[in-house]
Amino acid sequence: SAWLAGCSAWTLLVTFAYAVAWSTLARRDASRRSAHSGRMTSGRTTSGASEPTSMLDWTVARLSQARVAKQRLLVRVQLLILAVMLVLLVWADSPIVLYGIGCWPSERLGVIWWPALLNIPGVTLLPLTLRPVDTENIRVGVLLFWAIGYTFSAFHVLSIALDIPVPVGEARYVGVQSDPLWLGFHVFTGCALLVGSNLDCLVLGWRHGPGGVSRMVEADPRQGLAWVHFKVRCIFQLLGAALLLFPALRVLGPDPAFAQNVNAAPMLVLGACAFASPLYAGPAARGAVLSWLGRLGTTAAEREAAVVSTLCGLGRQSDGSLLRKAGLSFRVISFDRLRSDDFVPGGGGGDADKRAEKAALGDCDAFVSHAWLDNAAAKWQALERWAKAFQQERGRPPTLWVDVVSIDQSAVAESLACLPIFLAGCESLLVLGGPVYTSRLWCIMEVTPAATPPPRAIQRDRQTDRHRYTHTHTHTHTH
Repeated sequence: SAWLAGCSAWTLLVTFAYAVAWSTLARRDASRRSAHSGRMTSGRTTSGASEPTSMLDWTVARLSQARVAKQRLLVRVQLLILAVMLVLLVWADSPIVLYGIGCWPSERLGVIWWPALLNIPGVTLLPLTLRPVDTENIRVGVLLFWAIGYTFSAFHVLSIALDIPVPVGEARYVGVQSDPLWLGFHVFTGCALLVGSNLDCLVLGWRHGPGGVSRMVEADPRQGLAWVHFKVRCIFQLLGAALLLFPALRVLGPDPAFAQNVNAAPMLVLGACAFASPLYAGPAARGAVLSWLGRLGTTAAEREAAVVSTLCGLGRQSDGSLLRKAGLSFRVISFDRLRSDDFVPGGGGGDADKRAEKAALGDCDAFVSHAWLDNAAAKWQALERWAKAFQQERGRPPTLWVDVVSIDQSAVAESLACLPIFLAGCESLLVLGGPVYTSRLWCIMEVTPAATPPPRAIQRDRQTDRHRYTHTHTHTHTH
């Protein structure tokens, strides 16, 4: 039929467009990787202007590469999700439109409920294209779900106004206006769609007045994205409840023969799938889907670089500005000024950050990485042993970068963005690893940049003593 031919042609068109976009990105990425590898091997930065004779130059070059990897991964995942979503929604909603205008061949293609099942994965995929930091895209997503709610509500209004035929009994059709249950189903479903798609407006408008949604998205994009996901679940659960209750009310009420109708079973299946949306639209399921999509066509190194770039917010500032901020805010503390209660959450006597002093990048003996939930006394004992050995060898106490004293507590977000540069500005990485350490995302992020050794020229430059950046990490286990 024309419907099958049209949907098949649309699927082929979207698939071809995605294949072309993917191959174009792959060729561009291969060219960039080749050029970057050549520059790094020959000892030149990503700009090609100077040689990375220090760890800082090399780290900035790697951060630039991480930013590119993040953008590449983001574009690939978003393109794939959009392509699949466009295909699913056309297959799912075109039968509904054709049925509404009286052009759906039910005798040959069956009821519209089976294709409508594709709406569930199609709509669920849409919020996955949004990231918590994309304020404008989240605002567009909120508007898009408003449009979806109003569009489907309008379909139910038109169904009533046009008095479209609806199934009753085993195989009969009557006008929707002449059947109270079908009329109630369309009214309830239309209202449910309006309420679900405007839930954020109703709640935030009542709390914060007109424009509450826009102000919320601007102030906290993550909360705005959470509202988008919540609306998806609410809409599906309201629709699922309507689709589950309607066949039951017909069979138990005035129309027992509806149990044999070809529409009854697919309505129940669609209702059950929609009502169970929290199982497949929750945070765990979304994370699993995005993780699987992110692994398609990418290497482990690219995914690690993308994670570092995202956590540090590298897309929002240039390499030069990041390096300048890191240089101005790099602070270290001598071990003899550090106290054991500095490793206790809320400890430090309130003057922890005042005991640190500014230093030049590179003038720090060790970057101390630890998890706050690990035992503070055990971490302090391990650090004392390491510092004692250091002082016996060097004749002075070590200078340390420790988060509680070295991070500007009035600008934590800006300091965290500089974390990879702070790490490169220290001679060694000292890991106070306890039972909790490997379960903390920021701890793993601190170790990740050190997992890739720098070029040999930089390694030789760092070998002024045995405390090298990547090859002499001190792993002290507190358990």
